[in-house]
Amino acid sequence: MAASGKRFSGNAHVGPRGKAAIRSVEVQQKQSILDKVYDVYIYILRLPLPLFVLITFSSPLVLSILFTGFYLLDAEGFQVPEGVAEVWWDGVVPGFVEKSIRIFIFSFSLSTTFGGARVEARSPYALLLANLNTLMAQLMFVFFSGAVFHRLSQPVEPVRWSAVALITDDPYAEAESHLPGHPANKTYKSFLIRLNLGDPQQLILIECHFELICQRFLTLPGQPTPFITGVNLKLVRPRVPYLKYGLFIRHIIDEESPLYNLDIEALHSQDVSFMATLSALEKSSMQPVFSEMLYAVADGDIVWDHQFDDQIMTNDAGQLVFDFKALNKLRPMKLDEMKGATLGSQSYRN
Repeated sequence: MAASGKRFSGNAHVGPRGKAAIRSVEVQQKQSILDKVYDVYIYILRLPLPLFVLITFSSPLVLSILFTGFYLLDAEGFQVPEGVAEVWWDGVVPGFVEKSIRIFIFSFSLSTTFGGARVEARSPYALLLANLNTLMAQLMFVFFSGAVFHRLSQPVEPVRWSAVALITDDPYAEAESHLPGHPANKTYKSFLIRLNLGDPQQLILIECHFELICQRFLTLPGQPTPFITGVNLKLVRPRVPYLKYGLFIRHIIDEESPLYNLDIEALHSQDVSFMATLSALEKSSMQPVFSEMLYAVADGDIVWDHQFDDQIMTNDAGQLVFDFKALNKLRPMKLDEMKGATLGSQSYRN
């Protein structure tokens, strides 16, 4: 990613906008079969937990169905041992269907490493496939054992990002204006993202490092292809040694900010997007944790002059309550609280 300094320059990219522009970038490289298998494995590791569990339990079934198709090419290579008790479907379904069911159960027993089938492979072709079936089942067991251990030792979704980011008047910036060394009665808008831990009751992150990058596609004069330019935005708290529950990622839009004096129309016309990242350690396992979130102006991910609803409240018993469900709840600012529609607007108090 190329840095462009404090101010954006160049011509806007013509084509897809927002997240679609970034996702439309096609990477051309040579990949071997092992590389593709590895990519699929990593993709499965990052799936949501319900889908991950579904794939884990359905994989033996899919493998057995696949091998059943190959087994049926030599259905006569399987025989029912003498003395095996009959089952309820014997004589009820046609002979080929009955044999197909038996072969499927045979394949499924190998895929689950159970081995309690009612037929035996006798032909060389069937024996070869049965050994391959067993080998594939064992490899699948090894891979999914590692995947389950990975999911249990490290949360795939350690944090949850707010669905939108806000550009708004910020009580924090207003309070900062009263500190010594700050220009008197001068406040700025802020860029805000709310972040919650994936399990606020149990999860604790340490050595947290946050970054917020303002980026867009640019095409320089005389150049046929665009490139992505990015500017790191200065955060109020770029590092946090101990994080529980969640926090706000906050960038104050003052005179030094690349966003100063830009309104929402200017951001939209320049197809600006914001990449927020978190890198940390999970306290109990000391495993590294990384998470990212992309907010694109063109996709409506930036909301103007709103506030996040409070998540920390006091119940009737006087106890503090953290409302995890309020992560994405917003409220519009009151008219007398709005300081203008430009990012660098100032407010003067009596």
